[in-house]
Amino acid sequence: MLETERLRLVCFDAKYAKELFELWSDYEAIKYTYTPLMTTINESINFIEHQINRTDKSFQDRFVVLLNHKAIGMGGCICMDKENSVFGLYYQFSRAYWGYGYASEAAKALMNYVLDKHLNAVIKADAVSVNPASIAVLKKIALKQTHIEEKGFRRNGFELDLIHFSNASFS
Repeated sequence: MLETERLRLVCFDAKYAKELFELWSDYEAIKYTYTPLMTTINESINFIEHQINRTDKSFQDRFVVLLNHKAIGMGGCICMDKENSVFGLYYQFSRAYWGYGYASEAAKALMNYVLDKHLNAVIKADAVSVNPASIAVLKKIALKQTHIEEKGFRRNGFELDLIHFSNASFS
């Protein structure tokens, strides 16, 4: 478990499926992610169980974000390259909790968690070019833009430029 001033980040668990279903059934909240749009809580349970099965048992990398014991989002820092300590940061929050700084607070906690465990870790993240809120989060936690991948994000027939960020001076 990770704690910030306002949030608790706990291990991914199906007991949060109903609250996370609120997030994953809202197309506006997930349209710039690869998370599937869900129509039933069972889909949410199955998705959580699938993610838990993908988790590296030696390193907790997926979390549910709680505010006053309510799941308001999720995030993680997945190991992309163990040999070179490269991790991919991500987060998603229910729309009711946008604009309060929770994403920045959780993302910073996730990044610090990885850097505490892997001193020279490279943290990477990306945001689509039309999502200024996510870009602001990544800049606020001191990640630097490394490059733009034209049409790097594809979902439901649309393509958007993907802006890549990292804590390293290279990407």
